[in-house]
Amino acid sequence: MSINLQDTYSLGRAWRYANPRTATEYLPIVYGDIKGGNYGLWNCPCIDTVNFYYLIADHIILSAGNGNSFTVYDRDNTAIDSAGYTIVDDHTDENSKHVAIINFTGDQVLTEPISIRCKGKNDGAALIENPVTILEDFVINFAGGASIDFDAFALQKAKDVCTDYKAAGLITGDRSIGTTLSEILYSFHGEWWKNNQDDIVLQMNTTNQVYDWKGELLERNIKNLSATRDEKNLCNIAEVQYAWNYKLHKYEAGDSGSSTADQLSRNIHGDKIKTFDFKWCRDATTIAVVQAIIIKRLKDPIWIIRFDEVTLRNLHFEKGDFVLLNHSTLYDTEQLPFTDRIVQILTKVTGINEKTINFELIDKAVSYHSLSESVEEIVNITEAIAKSVAKNVAEQMNITEVVAKSVAKSLTDGISLAETISKYIGKAATEGVTVSEQAWKNAFLYDGAYDYDGTIKYGEDYGVL
Repeated sequence: MSINLQDTYSLGRAWRYANPRTATEYLPIVYGDIKGGNYGLWNCPCIDTVNFYYLIADHIILSAGNGNSFTVYDRDNTAIDSAGYTIVDDHTDENSKHVAIINFTGDQVLTEPISIRCKGKNDGAALIENPVTILEDFVINFAGGASIDFDAFALQKAKDVCTDYKAAGLITGDRSIGTTLSEILYSFHGEWWKNNQDDIVLQMNTTNQVYDWKGELLERNIKNLSATRDEKNLCNIAEVQYAWNYKLHKYEAGDSGSSTADQLSRNIHGDKIKTFDFKWCRDATTIAVVQAIIIKRLKDPIWIIRFDEVTLRNLHFEKGDFVLLNHSTLYDTEQLPFTDRIVQILTKVTGINEKTINFELIDKAVSYHSLSESVEEIVNITEAIAKSVAKNVAEQMNITEVVAKSVAKSLTDGISLAETISKYIGKAATEGVTVSEQAWKNAFLYDGAYDYDGTIKYGEDYGVL
């Protein structure tokens, strides 16, 4: 059974201990390198007034030997001499639970609240700080989920996008599991939804987005079209507040967005400034990357498109899918009609009896188009297909040879690249080249071409995965 993201995740409370200072205090979950800002960044509740134990995190944290450093503060934000305490990154408490604590040599009642800055949860010798890995760890190790609750391909792809991102934050209260996922992803311009198999699908936006499109929406099947471009979502200067202080309840770092602002958009629309609160980010380099993504995506007004498709041809589409839209009355920023335009499905309502599907879409501001024929581009496509088909060793050379020979021949024949690939792969059977369904799937499954009955197209914003 899949995890219900509307369920509330309740943090542990100090009342599970025999001698807490205040029984109702939350026991925090800590991820990443909690740095920046001033003094102690979160309070450590006293869980044992007899042995003077103060909880850092309700789990094991990265050890000092693996690169963690600790500074402990009293209520006046004065650093406490480390001779007066011991940090235990893996303490077995009275309930046999492994937690991280400060063990003081004497009573600290007169100096409370005690606060700290350090690094959080680890995976062996490594700090967990990839935001998608943090999200996955929370769902599986705290919220009662399992790895099968995620769409595995989307999860790995999202992790890869976030390889160099550094996330850091605390879970400090009771709230729905989905709210925590949204809060983490928001700081890195990511999003999540559940697919028709009830799996969690993660999407991390990038400046050079590669979309796995599922099919096509044709103008001849579209009725009652309504499309709007609302400037309220336009942003060409992305201000960011970050480095949240969990003790003081305020952000302690920020960036004006001037280095990533889009000047052309400012010239056309004026300064459209939005302020983003990134509670799960404390790293300036990561902030700059995310600001650039926001500006690339929001520098022009975004189309929101609604219509009825008077056919059940695309009944298999679902919320979150990326599809191609063709419509002559919708135009991009260069005043060109939508041709193979990438859009994402926001809502889908099916009327089986009426044989009609109502769609609401959001434009992703990119179209697929045929490449201009150049030697460099032909070689790149040939290499990409060869690599994609590497899974099927027995058929790799046959497919690579026919595409390479056919594409090279097109230079002298004057045949377009799209026509060449379509023509010669189609002729493979008559020329004695074995192209099995599995090989075709290996080559095109993840670029949106498999199970698609239209023309295969490549474009500058398009990548074969």
